[in-house]
Amino acid sequence: MFKSKSGARILSALILFSVGGLARGGPEDGRLTFLGSSLWTKAHDVEIRGELAYCAFLDGLMILDLSDPRNPETLSQLYLGGGFAVALAGNHALVAAADKGLAVIDVSDPKAPILKGVLDTAGEARDVAAYGSIALVADGPGGLLAVDVANPAAPKVAGSWDSPGEATGIALRERSLFLADGSAGLQIVDIADPARLAPVGALDTDGTAESVALSGNYAYIADGSGGIKVVDVTSPAAPKLAASLVASGYAHSVAANEKLLCVGSLYDGGYQIFDISRPDSPAVVSTNKYTMYNEGWRVILRENRGIVVDYFSGIFFMDFADSRKPTVTGFFPAPSSIVAVCGRDRYAFAVGELSGVLVVDAVDPARPNLVGGTSIFRGVQNIAVNGNFIYVTDRWSIRVFDATDPAKPKPGKPLTFAEGIPRTLVVRGNSAYLTADNFGFYTLDVTDPAAPRVVGSFRLSGFTYGLAVSGDNAFLANSDTGLHVLDVRKPEAPAEIGVVKLAGEPSGVAVRGQLAYIASGTDGLIVVDIGRPDAPRILGTAASGDYSSAVVLDGHFAYVADGLAGVKKIDISDPNSPRLVSSYDTPGEAQNLCVLGKSILVADTYSLILLK
Repeated sequence: MFKSKSGARILSALILFSVGGLARGGPEDGRLTFLGSSLWTKAHDVEIRGELAYCAFLDGLMILDLSDPRNPETLSQLYLGGGFAVALAGNHALVAAADKGLAVIDVSDPKAPILKGVLDTAGEARDVAAYGSIALVADGPGGLLAVDVANPAAPKVAGSWDSPGEATGIALRERSLFLADGSAGLQIVDIADPARLAPVGALDTDGTAESVALSGNYAYIADGSGGIKVVDVTSPAAPKLAASLVASGYAHSVAANEKLLCVGSLYDGGYQIFDISRPDSPAVVSTNKYTMYNEGWRVILRENRGIVVDYFSGIFFMDFADSRKPTVTGFFPAPSSIVAVCGRDRYAFAVGELSGVLVVDAVDPARPNLVGGTSIFRGVQNIAVNGNFIYVTDRWSIRVFDATDPAKPKPGKPLTFAEGIPRTLVVRGNSAYLTADNFGFYTLDVTDPAAPRVVGSFRLSGFTYGLAVSGDNAFLANSDTGLHVLDVRKPEAPAEIGVVKLAGEPSGVAVRGQLAYIASGTDGLIVVDIGRPDAPRILGTAASGDYSSAVVLDGHFAYVADGLAGVKKIDISDPNSPRLVSSYDTPGEAQNLCVLGKSILVADTYSLILLK
């Protein structure tokens, strides 16, 4: 999502990113605050210096130790709430932090990076390059910015140019900047005077210019669906198209040296290597698929070494000595996604599509630490924990894992369903309850936790997502028909005793006493009186900022996972008039959450976020 072009704000080094990029207040005034994060997905860029790799992830800056190049290890990480690109300038890292702007970080001690200053730009910072004491920022719809970072604690705009497209990629050569400008193609800008950025030439392309690289007198453009463009820039004022090449997918990134061009493509495109000994007529040397995803978001080329940053699986360190058969010399894995989370004692159990179950020790919320995991699988829906057992629903089954040793969860035999798509599982003693799309509801016996079995069921049309169980009743959130109340005293024959139609798309539900709280999609939080289960009635509502999909309760507050709007903290002391207290704008899409001790664990699609 883009911000409006409302100018830039300067933020000091003592301020942490939080709501909309700023931490306003703290727990003492009821505001949600950031505690820590883990399980970062979506690496976007890498800069190498010596035996260290400085990596921009969607969540911020991660520094890897490459002393053993076969097994890169995390040295440190700094949460920023955004991260598309990184450049090094002396002892500082410059991070293009998406809608959070430009972050300036002291990395003189790579084990303990320190945020020094932030400039909240008007657009969305997508790429950055260092030019002396100037950071040049491709700011998406905000155009090109020249930011003075001589005082890292107070970065300020020295000059700007409102490019005709959306600035996404930068390449520098002396006083000339080559800008991949989205739908406006290639823009060439004189940056000799940063206060007066001066466009000198341009070449429109038939695709979407995402990235640009230079070699000799040629610029190579990753042009999205338009493939790869080779542009003669001998005369910057009059760039000329020299060749147009077909990419293996959606061309998103390019890197070049004197001999080779590397192109990373999305949509299972992987990456390609071209021989550019004849720069106006590159020849394909190899097209490479390296994992099940092959989403080549970013490629980096240094002599015969390369890096491929895969959008879903992590960072691949490559040897291109034989460009016909590149070899992987090291790999830093990243989860594909984090869509659901639950907790027990000191541990958070998170799961994502093709990420498996990931076990995080959250005893220190500021430094949550991955301690174990399982093999990956598809179709992930939700997760629950009861005692030493973890239950994961996917599109076909309930998967069971024995987590007696949290570092090594052991898989059991899945329970497969012939009808319905398993969604939310709630375990109570030796009984369990399950919602299922296009079927309704199942009751289960988990006397043997490793081998659940179906006892009874209740049919309900449409999409049944959320579930809460209280006393003798189960409360089902159905996106089509509202909140359904079932009597489950006879597990073999659950019976409906009440229903109330709700606005929006009821997706998650939590129950306390005589009240039910429903996360209802674009209609936000709905409070329902269930004092009479046979006649539930609506009491009050609280608006959504995007799409409310899950809700948990803690004290006098409801915490709502609200999609792209992050997490909402709502005062529910008056059920007739629930009141928004605080919001936290997470970097991804908040889908699911739970309470663990004094922390709120958030499955944010692209990471696990811990809030207080």
